[in-house]
Amino acid sequence: MAPAAAPRRDRQVVRLLSLLKTLKDGNRPTVHDLAARFHTRRETIYRDLRALQDVGYPITGDEEGRLSRPTLPSDFRAAVPPVPFTKQELAALTWAAKQAGSRQPFRAGLEGALLKLHGLAPAPDARLAQNLSGSFDGWSRGIKDYSDFQEIVLQLVEAIVSSRECLVRYQASGRSQPNGFRFHPYRVLSIQGLLYCAGKVPIHDALVSLAIDRLHRVTVTDVPFTVDPGFDLKKYKAEAFGVVWERPMTVVVRFRADQAPYVREREWHPTQRLKDLSDGRLELTFQAGGTFEITRWLLGWGDAAEVVRPARLRRKIAAILGSAAGQYQ
Repeated sequence: MAPAAAPRRDRQVVRLLSLLKTLKDGNRPTVHDLAARFHTRRETIYRDLRALQDVGYPITGDEEGRLSRPTLPSDFRAAVPPVPFTKQELAALTWAAKQAGSRQPFRAGLEGALLKLHGLAPAPDARLAQNLSGSFDGWSRGIKDYSDFQEIVLQLVEAIVSSRECLVRYQASGRSQPNGFRFHPYRVLSIQGLLYCAGKVPIHDALVSLAIDRLHRVTVTDVPFTVDPGFDLKKYKAEAFGVVWERPMTVVVRFRADQAPYVREREWHPTQRLKDLSDGRLELTFQAGGTFEITRWLLGWGDAAEVVRPARLRRKIAAILGSAAGQYQ
């Protein structure tokens, strides 16, 4: 998304909420009046009215259906069941919508649902929630674009809920063409901003994690499956450093004194233990699997981290850093 797109979207959300409140209060301004009030064009107001109709608000026009003087039915409020959302809940949902990146699946659906909830809330609470949208922002780098994978995620969720086997077309890293195989999906996972589906490939009797963005197609079949009793998501979460599920190893890393505060203020793994050393360094110990991911994380610390054990990981890091140094000579 272009940098200016997010502020434009925020302004549109605020305008839609204000427009909806105007119609709910029984007013019948013309589109020309609304355009003047919101300092925009009539075409924009027409587009906003259609957006409100698309998410379920029964906005009507004149006898010929024109929206030049839009209105809501007088009994609209009575037709809507009360939803006792607190201002904290509305703020939490607004925060969630704001944090869901524009390249995540279901972003549009989340904003549409949030718009409906704001329309049902008491005016002061809804105003707080809508103003919160313009109070927070942020960004991530190195993210993947999942905006085109909504249907694939929905297919996987359908298969998980109904315990039905899938036929997938999956292009593994380094392969030029996708490969087709049967797959039993167990969970859709979001790990450090990346989406995966954990499940089993029955032909290999192996548990795997498929990257969502490498799936070309998912077809839900009528063939039922039973979740492997060996699949333990809590154990998976506790033992994996990232997404790779390997036998855990005990990792001990010593961080330079000037980096100790930054290491101490985060949880890098649920099993971590911290120990202050006499020279000011900080020793971090944890048990996890996933050598590739642990290695990549350690390399990000450069010379601020020293691997104490396991010995094979220490040798691996030393070899990589030596090779990297050689490239700069």
